[in-house]
Amino acid sequence: MPANRSKWGFALRYYFNVFRTLFIIKFKYPWVKYDGFVRIMKNTSFANMPISIGNNVQFGEYCNVANKVVFKDNILMAGRVCFIGKNDHVFNTPEAYIWDGKRGDDGVCLVNSDVWIGHGCIIVGGVTIGTGSIIAAGSVLTKDVPPCEIWGGVPAKKIRERFVSEIEKNKHLSFLNNT
Repeated sequence: MPANRSKWGFALRYYFNVFRTLFIIKFKYPWVKYDGFVRIMKNTSFANMPISIGNNVQFGEYCNVANKVVFKDNILMAGRVCFIGKNDHVFNTPEAYIWDGKRGDDGVCLVNSDVWIGHGCIIVGGVTIGTGSIIAAGSVLTKDVPPCEIWGGVPAKKIRERFVSEIEKNKHLSFLNNT
């Protein structure tokens, strides 16, 4: 808790966040399944499709989940993160408008545990984000991300490993598997 904030203010914000999240999931988006503590900031939306959320998952302001997604545990998402389909509209049918095109199968996105997704990222359908990975702000993720890697850019590619050594990486993954 920041030094300039009171315990009462912190408690009020905490309970307001809990209430807002319960309202959003129970009444506005009842098809979203969740298991544990979830924090959904204002103006975040979920398409009517299978979406499941684990424990300790935070959605920043104006996030948009417009694809099938499985969120594991301990995930931080900044604002304006979007999960979109990669085959939203079939556009290569002769003598047919794109408007009338069928929707393709986008696959399920999987966001594993201990992931941090930066502001303004776009995650394309069917992508898996590995345990312990970080996606840099503004990235467009079109490929699977292995565990404990930092990716960024348009399209996103590996920037570096999250940990200095393979020993540290394995230690962290072991910690996550035992908690």
